[in-house]
Amino acid sequence: MLAEDLELQRALALRAVTGGLLRLRWLAAATRFELAMHRHMRALKYNPDQPRVPRGNPDGGQWTETDGNGNPVGSSRVRLAGDVPTNDPPEIPKERPKTASERSAAAKLASKILSSAATVAKITELAVWLAPYASGIVSYNDPPKSLDELRQAVSTPDPGYDIHHIVERSSALKSGYPLDVVDGPDNLVRIPRMKHWDINSWYGTPAPEFEGQSPRDYLSGRNWDVRMQVGLEALRQNGVLKR
Repeated sequence: MLAEDLELQRALALRAVTGGLLRLRWLAAATRFELAMHRHMRALKYNPDQPRVPRGNPDGGQWTETDGNGNPVGSSRVRLAGDVPTNDPPEIPKERPKTASERSAAAKLASKILSSAATVAKITELAVWLAPYASGIVSYNDPPKSLDELRQAVSTPDPGYDIHHIVERSSALKSGYPLDVVDGPDNLVRIPRMKHWDINSWYGTPAPEFEGQSPRDYLSGRNWDVRMQVGLEALRQNGVLKR
């Protein structure tokens, strides 16, 4: 194996560890956001007759759920909006953002906080203006797939998905690789549209494992195998390809 390939594998392994830590931080932020959403929905369902924890209790005055006989169940409290402090992530705007970049950012936020059970109806309930992005938001939560599955899916286009070149098309063509290879079946996969956006951003972001360059700049002048290796790692890092 070339020294160049060994160096790249070590760098990618480091990125995988770093990426894992970043994903944990994001999950914590997403959890805070979901808690804020639940508190908001509970506040909307406010019932003045709902029992509270009695005075004198450390949680006195907070709303509580009840059992089948209408008796309070103190261990299952319902907190109203605002009573749990923490730096909650920003909420999705109800009004349509003015710029395309703001709309895309808000749609990506929605895709990251909604579970895989999200439906188009639920998404448009959250914000009507999200309707054109709904299929992409739903597909974002697809579980990782095998490379064969991603390649085979190319033959069945579907809303919310894009056809993606594992080795970036424009840079490969500029480097002189033939069109039938660049657009060949081995280089094409069908992936969730918003994951496609994430991967494009990943390629343009400088990283230590690529000598402080972006992956796109690092790959300039590299051979096809190295480009393919980095392209597959981009799919793994963004939760599209199984590890």
